Amino acid sequence: MTLIASLMAALAVAFPQDGRAPPPAQDPGVRVEEPAVELGAVEVTGQRPVQDRAATFVEQVAAAPRGRGLGRWDSAICVGAANMSARYAQFMIDRVSAVALELGLEIGAPGCRPNIMIAAAADADDLAVALVRDDPNGFRPALNQTDLGSRALELFQTTDAPVRWWHVSLPVSVDTGDVAIRLNGEEAPAVRVRDVSRLRANVRDDLVRVVIILDTPRIGRISYGALSDYVALVALAQIEPSADTSAWPSILNLFNSAEPPAGLTAWDRDYLQSLYAARRDRARPTQQAREIVSGMVDAQTRQPEPEPEAAPTP
Repeated sequence: MTLIASLMAALAVAFPQDGRAPPPAQDPGVRVEEPAVELGAVEVTGQRPVQDRAATFVEQVAAAPRGRGLGRWDSAICVGAANMSARYAQFMIDRVSAVALELGLEIGAPGCRPNIMIAAAADADDLAVALVRDDPNGFRPALNQTDLGSRALELFQTTDAPVRWWHVSLPVSVDTGDVAIRLNGEEAPAVRVRDVSRLRANVRDDLVRVVIILDTPRIGRISYGALSDYVALVALAQIEPSADTSAWPSILNLFNSAEPPAGLTAWDRDYLQSLYAARRDRARPTQQAREIVSGMVDAQTRQPEPEPEAAPTP
């Protein structure tokens, strides 16, 4: 059994999930002013800046494999956490699961095999190198279309970021869910052409595996609840690790802000909701991106939600 398979199997036993999770974190400080409206011409003057900000954000943070649309989880997730106490592991699992439930996903039954694996490590580089060496096909099941490529995988193993992650997504048939590319030398199944359209495709992109490593010496003293929300975002969406998000109110600024957010912000939630609400069979990634941006703009009038739940104290 591979090292990563052993970790995942252990996680399924050590931290089963029952589908119950605490309310997800929310940043009550984020407010979006209503746009100014000129009644005579019925012109929304505040719409364009919000759209520009949303479009730039999506361009900065979205990290799909070359030539593919953004992937998302199709139905059920199973979260596991290793190398941390059971109390802290369960808190993080529950926080990720709570956000997933908000997006309409299901949570795996007790004993499920994790497809989102979170591991803490005193030497994250060594762990990342060992995982990739032990299961190279798990990290790159095909030479293209499933991940960000060999250069990105090298950075995953050597980065000095407090949290690092690796996503694997697969193009699958919209109709059947069958994998639509060749994996590890195996022939890809034939995908039936359902229609010919400039707007719709026969293939969608599903997330199938996420590995997240917490570099404990580099994380330092931060809110564990905020860290759990940070992990939730990168577990549920393909996020560019090098993205500069300082211009937006996002949990992604957790490690680069003098006043880090207390949890997922309204902006983060709008992005996730828009990603999961967007059509999955868009013919081109640009069409999908525009739909996500449109969803974020529409969501700016949403009412504030409850404050983040308190994390466990040491």
